[in-house]
Amino acid sequence: MRVFRQDQTAQWQREVQVMQAAVEHGLPVPRVHASTVWQGRPALLLSWCPGRPLLEEVRARPWRVWALGVAMGRVHARIHGVPGPDSLRALQPRPLPAGDALLHLDYHPLNVMSSHRGITCVLDWANAAVGDPRADLARTVTLLRLAPAPPGTPALLLTGLRRLLELAWRTGYQQTGGRFQDMAPFYAWAGAMMEADLRPKLGRPGVWLQPSDLERIHRWTDRWK
Repeated sequence: MRVFRQDQTAQWQREVQVMQAAVEHGLPVPRVHASTVWQGRPALLLSWCPGRPLLEEVRARPWRVWALGVAMGRVHARIHGVPGPDSLRALQPRPLPAGDALLHLDYHPLNVMSSHRGITCVLDWANAAVGDPRADLARTVTLLRLAPAPPGTPALLLTGLRRLLELAWRTGYQQTGGRFQDMAPFYAWAGAMMEADLRPKLGRPGVWLQPSDLERIHRWTDRWK
């Protein structure tokens, strides 16, 4: 059961439309069993997804990082092969580079479920939109490279796993969806988007975001402008 705030009606509608379209095209997403509004709050009843987040699977079994990363990339390419519903454009919270593909825009190892069988489900379609697939690819690259790490995470291990997972994801995507091309403006866009999303969270209790994290993201954005 997923319950939204009263001000998240557009997000609720967007997720319902996207997951229904994704299921119709055979993508591994939760099925919507029921959708309603109760006392002004939208709610969804979704099917259970087996497995655990890919990040947890890789931490527990690091020798599987390549196979899971490749599978993650192939599923991402399949998502981009789905035409974005025209009705979704009116619900998009921000303008996006023009295009007709379905975009996830939060595709990272915590939103991809996995098991011994591979990728079982893609979660959290709150940012889903219609646009150029390169925007979605750039968004994933910035998340894999620049997302703040929990305190105490060994830097060398984190960097190594991130690089290997990104390479595996790229390999899997390109096997199905083709090579990444002319990415510089999309990397700049994704960096600016990430900084705008994270900056308001700086200093909040329980958030391990540091000013140095924002500085690193800002340098990334400037690099690609």
